[in-house]
Amino acid sequence: MSDNLEKKPVFVVEDLETLRVLTDPLRLQILEVLNQEPQTVGEVADKLGLAGSRLYYHFNMLEEHGLIQVVETRTVSNMIEKLYWVTAEEIEFNKELLNFSLEGGQDNFVKVINSSLDSVREDMLRSLQARKYSLEHGVKEIPRNMILINTKKRLKDEDFQAFTKRFKKLLKEFGDIPEEEDAVEDANVYSLACYLYPSFYYEEGNDNKEREITK
Repeated sequence: MSDNLEKKPVFVVEDLETLRVLTDPLRLQILEVLNQEPQTVGEVADKLGLAGSRLYYHFNMLEEHGLIQVVETRTVSNMIEKLYWVTAEEIEFNKELLNFSLEGGQDNFVKVINSSLDSVREDMLRSLQARKYSLEHGVKEIPRNMILINTKKRLKDEDFQAFTKRFKKLLKEFGDIPEEEDAVEDANVYSLACYLYPSFYYEEGNDNKEREITK
């Protein structure tokens, strides 16, 4: 195992090429799986229910742009296997790349949002399908809840800021919970996706009602 196993706290996306790499939902799922521990292409493919041959190109793109790295090589049946791991705990984008006031920034923002939503949808559907398969093949059923909420509420700015502060603390609490080993029977991977933002509508009588965001 490589001695360089410390992940950076944050990887900041500074260029369009790296941003485009991250607008592929499958690559986001690969990063989510690799964030748990170093794994081979085959191990990630098994968890995603895909053929390994589908992932090599995506692994190469992620490695080329510094999002994952090889942390160990091992020989299995005279074949060299590489174990990959993410290079950082979190990914952030340079704000200028997503500046909605600029035409290019709008396009980048739409791509990032679509990719994120697609990745969450694919992860959720795969999870339901994989769980169904496990239960059909004798795995003990343990009741687990799924929460889906889509709501809007008119708030004063100060109330929104106060809520956001408490919510961020709760998210940090979730992130700080120690992870369990795979061998623990009642442990499972849980996904948390969050979109909290001010929601605006066009004012009555505006002459811009046909404006659309390119998808």
